[in-house]
Amino acid sequence: MIGLVGLNHESAPVEVRERFVFDEPEIARFIQELRQQEPFDAVVVLSTCNRTEIYFSSPKPCSQRDIAAVQRFLCSFKGVGEQREGLFYAAQEQQAVSHLFRVASGLDSMVLGENQILGQVKTAYHISASRKHTGAVLNRLFHKCFEVGKSVRSETGINEGASSVGYAAVELAGRIFSNLEEHPALLIGAGETGELVLQCLARRGSRHLCVVNRTPERAQALAAKYGAEAAGFDRLEEQLLRCDIVIASISSREPLLGREQLAAVMQRRRNRCLFLIDLSVPRAVEESVKGLEEVFVYDVDDLKGVLARNAEKRQGAVNQVERIVEEHTREFFDWLSSLDLAPTITHLRRRFDSISQGELDSLRNRLPEETFRKVEEFGRFLQGKYLGLIIKNLKSLSREGRQLEFIDMVNDLFELRGGERQ
Repeated sequence: MIGLVGLNHESAPVEVRERFVFDEPEIARFIQELRQQEPFDAVVVLSTCNRTEIYFSSPKPCSQRDIAAVQRFLCSFKGVGEQREGLFYAAQEQQAVSHLFRVASGLDSMVLGENQILGQVKTAYHISASRKHTGAVLNRLFHKCFEVGKSVRSETGINEGASSVGYAAVELAGRIFSNLEEHPALLIGAGETGELVLQCLARRGSRHLCVVNRTPERAQALAAKYGAEAAGFDRLEEQLLRCDIVIASISSREPLLGREQLAAVMQRRRNRCLFLIDLSVPRAVEESVKGLEEVFVYDVDDLKGVLARNAEKRQGAVNQVERIVEEHTREFFDWLSSLDLAPTITHLRRRFDSISQGELDSLRNRLPEETFRKVEEFGRFLQGKYLGLIIKNLKSLSREGRQLEFIDMVNDLFELRGGERQ
């Protein structure tokens, strides 16, 4: 039925995660090729700086073979030969659904309760849906997921206070420079995370801000919104000479800031300290830059300590969110089980009614009317009890993705020829 293969900030460091990042054209190609190789009727790929997750569904229960096939194909597609133990995680049926709901709720994020992830999940779904790579089951699953994300943010305090990687980056910069407003800051990238960074810097009173972006118009629009300066990539070196804090949040296959370039910049800065906070995945700052004197580089994984302290303020809401996730997971599987169970339950009721009525008809003229009425009443009572027990267990098994095999068994046991799945 439903399966998941993924890796995230808990299972893999940034230098591994960056090798599995997808852009939209890659997602489209990955799904198409995966579905050509495997019997999946729907696939959704969620790719962010902190996670890459593959959700898939098929008519049959998800198996370990399906999990292994997706993991193998993912590594092959990304040109990653090794499959280290513990790098990936996987889930099937109820666990996979519960995991998705936790992700949408912000429970599984590096930033507990973050708001960005819900939008990222919606984007992932729409990429697949627009190309007809989602079927009835994943359509229902992801719309239920959006409902969960909305509910936890309106009914709990999981996202109260600052809860974003951008905020954590600025807080880290504030610990480096207690007088943050006196140190010029450069933002590389003008996307959603970049705007959160700029917003936080402006709130902290930073007076010397500059935005550099590939698209000058986007940089200018964002800079104007927060009273910052905008510059093109042709002025990047000039800004590196002027600014003490550089925060990069940009999509790039290759590092934008290399060791040789920054070594030359540091000579001209006369060894004034330069703090680089790289929120990009893949990373925008070359790994070897960390070896330069007076250059201090932090990547997204280095923010975990800052984020953990902020998360303590929202821990009280976690139990509430867990209950919402559990409730919606149960509701989803009740719906899912009804797809296969409804015809079988209908035929099972008819079969019980037919057997019961046949036995009662044979007794009707052999028993006094009052006795017959009591036998009939008791028979209906027993029928309801046994039928209710069978239906209850069928629904319970459906939450484990095993309803199809048990539906077949019930059909065979009770000779429900009309109730067989086509």
